[in-house]
Amino acid sequence: MAPTPAKNSKPIFKTSSPFTETKWLEIPPNDQDIILDLVCNLIAPLGDHRRTHVHPSKGKKRKRKNKENQNGPFTGPNKQDQNAPETDSPPAPEISKHILIGINSITRHLEAFAAKTAPTSMPVTALKDQQHHDASKDEQNQTTTGKAGPRPLSILILTHPKPSLSLAHAHLPTLLHLSTLRPPDSNPSSTSTPDTRTRLISLPTSSDARLASSLHIPRVGALAIFANAPGAKALEEFVRDKVGVTECVWVDEAMRAEWRGVNVGIEIGSGKKGVKVGKQGKKVGSGGADKGGDDSKKVKG
Repeated sequence: MAPTPAKNSKPIFKTSSPFTETKWLEIPPNDQDIILDLVCNLIAPLGDHRRTHVHPSKGKKRKRKNKENQNGPFTGPNKQDQNAPETDSPPAPEISKHILIGINSITRHLEAFAAKTAPTSMPVTALKDQQHHDASKDEQNQTTTGKAGPRPLSILILTHPKPSLSLAHAHLPTLLHLSTLRPPDSNPSSTSTPDTRTRLISLPTSSDARLASSLHIPRVGALAIFANAPGAKALEEFVRDKVGVTECVWVDEAMRAEWRGVNVGIEIGSGKKGVKVGKQGKKVGSGGADKGGDDSKKVKG
């Protein structure tokens, strides 16, 4: 019987983004251990305070309170205990005012910070009057409320080994990049230097349990430390020396409003299910150098 002729592979064309992909920095394991030790020593007083003076909730509501609201005040033998004054616990350590815990609180802080520093996408000619109006409005709000703006972050720690593959952490490099930009109305000399920009650190999943034990809370998925936090000078110096800045280049490329061509990827499939056996990219554009992923071969169209 004659052998079945092999089917020709069918190329599959896909378009991808022509902008530069954000690359998360990798930290050596030795530096990760040192950073984790310094962070645990910094937040240990807060965990000791919570362990001693903050009693965890049992998660149950007493039915007696509902009966008191319906039938009037409770007149049982424990009435004196309810009116007895509670003992005041000492204030929390100062470091509690200089950290943020949780991905939601950190995201809200970065969004508020980026809203003041990120450039706008509207034309400059249409924003001349609006910028002056917004600046005068901000001055009035600060004088009336007396509240300062959001504070910059020095270190952002994630207890995830591969945050680049997690959708819950994909927005953090963009927010960090936008929060370090210079506002449109600010002095050009006030641009953030690389030493003062926020360092994004990813630690292994096992560090979650240690950070949670130091803070005396169930778990820690993300931890941020404000700039110039008390007792964090050694940590900041070590991190700035060992960890670089996570750059989000595509934001600057998108703000230039330049045509970057179409990035077309070619995947060669074989078999019934279209198994990927090869991949190459093709950049179609007018002039300029070809760009694309590292694992693809670029040709000029």
